[in-house]
Amino acid sequence: MAAGAAAGRFFSEKTTPQSQGKQVLSPPCAAAPPTIPRIIELTGSPGEQGRLHGELLAGEIRLVRRAILKYFAGFTLYCGALPLLAFLQGLARLSCWRYIPSRIREELQGLASGAQVGLPLILLINVLDDLANNWPSCSALAVGEGLTSRGVYLAGRNLDYPVFVDVLVALQTLFRITPDEGVSLVSLAWPGYAGVLTGMNQAGVSLAQLTSMCRDHTLKGLPAGLRNRLALELRTSVRGIAASLLAVPATIGNNILLAGAREALVLELSPHQSAVRRPANGLITATNHFQSQEMSGVKGVFFPRPPLAVLDPYHFTEACSQARAARLQALASRRSLVPRDLQVFLADPAVANAGTVSSVIFDPAELSLWVAQKRHPPVSQGDYVHLLPWGGNR
Repeated sequence: MAAGAAAGRFFSEKTTPQSQGKQVLSPPCAAAPPTIPRIIELTGSPGEQGRLHGELLAGEIRLVRRAILKYFAGFTLYCGALPLLAFLQGLARLSCWRYIPSRIREELQGLASGAQVGLPLILLINVLDDLANNWPSCSALAVGEGLTSRGVYLAGRNLDYPVFVDVLVALQTLFRITPDEGVSLVSLAWPGYAGVLTGMNQAGVSLAQLTSMCRDHTLKGLPAGLRNRLALELRTSVRGIAASLLAVPATIGNNILLAGAREALVLELSPHQSAVRRPANGLITATNHFQSQEMSGVKGVFFPRPPLAVLDPYHFTEACSQARAARLQALASRRSLVPRDLQVFLADPAVANAGTVSSVIFDPAELSLWVAQKRHPPVSQGDYVHLLPWGGNR
């Protein structure tokens, strides 16, 4: 498909019998897409990809800006919303821009131009997680070897936010990105976001990023989502992607779950330390604390609940993170697991919460994924749609 194409075509299948075999075609410019997620295909040079992204989703990018301002207004008595936005945009530009590689800079500049918004807004959208560093309620797992029906790894994750939840659910977008150099990938994200928090490349490696509370943090590094994007584009194996991520200075504490058909691991990262965890008996989990002994020295205190959060204070504690990890371990300990089982695990009331804005199951061996379609959080407690972004297995 040419760089000016409007939307990607994926065959998709819900888990409900009545919708099997239905093809989903998403109109990219719709303010309220008929399906969640909408699907956008981006090809060409970085600048071409960015411009197309911005042109197609300009209205939605402005909605993201409006949501940020509305949130700021809620605790600054309105008069402080614009100054706070300007301050954070300036902070992002001064601290992060110099560490972003030229290819990503070109894409972000194209995105701003295509959407006819300022580059500082686009940059802020892409580094907000690194600036805020207080989203400690996500959950992820990978199961394989003797635990799955086919012996290959499956991975799943809930992405949870304490704020912006309504707009994040409504604007969910699956980007299929075919770079002019490197490996094609899919990223479940939002308008204006060029990084990857949840994604998989055509080589069959899935990635899920989670915040991990850490007292080692800095803004002198490549923002996490953009780092993930580059690794998925440039490498084709779990170990290769892990090596790429470890080679780039981190900004905040992260747990990154990587899964291929025959291998899975969790990278525990801080700006100056790292550790690799591997599955035990075919099972590995990640939430929002470091589980390895090597990273125990940099574990940080969880921040207080942010203003206007939809989650109660318990969700901003290590006890909650540990409880979710333990619950996933208990749920996934049986054998012959299939993707539907992981959907059930991620819908469990001890795992999902009012901030669960996206939920995905990956089958790297089949190059397929299941995306939650519910329009209100927790989205994992609803139907999933089955997507085959490259037409099925290799």
